[in-house]
Amino acid sequence: MSIKIIITDDHQLFIDGISSILANEIGISIIGEANNGLQLYKLIEDGLRPNVVLTDIRMPVLDGVSVTKMLSKNYPNVKILALSMYDQSLDVIEMLDAGAKGYVTKNVEKAKLIEAIHTLAKGNYYISDTLPKDIKDWFSNKNIVPKKALTRREKEILILIAKDRTTIEIAKELSLSTHTIETHRKNIHKKLNIKSNIGLAKYAIENLL
Repeated sequence: MSIKIIITDDHQLFIDGISSILANEIGISIIGEANNGLQLYKLIEDGLRPNVVLTDIRMPVLDGVSVTKMLSKNYPNVKILALSMYDQSLDVIEMLDAGAKGYVTKNVEKAKLIEAIHTLAKGNYYISDTLPKDIKDWFSNKNIVPKKALTRREKEILILIAKDRTTIEIAKELSLSTHTIETHRKNIHKKLNIKSNIGLAKYAIENLL
């Protein structure tokens, strides 16, 4: 039976490229395409039933993380494969936390992409071998737990911490109270299991900046 696929990306040229790569692949059929998460969700809500969805992360209207959460909750049989240009740990973990079953980068070889699609269709996880070591370790050893994903706001604050902004300066720049910033800061320390601000700055430089 053919594996039914929907491709989702805000760049139509990329969709066309993936479509041409998979067009003649035996056992895979493309049943739809979307330019953002909302279009993807509506396609499935209206009756399309893909086995695997290929989706970018950062898209307008509704991003990959948000639509993955929605699909995982309401259509758990649809397997989500993130296909992104980003390979930073936080992006990968955020998608996995949302319910994605696989993650590959956009420079993936054709054979690897096809392997990923078949792996997800069988109900297994798949990640690109080019991803960071801590992510690969998590998949190969379930005793290693990845750092919990930061929210968008926490990422913003983490970047400002790395730029040596004070709590007052961050609060002013983001139009938030200093109490809110301190709460976010504590959550960031806890999620990343990093105790010092210097450690946070180093992490942000390595992963976000």
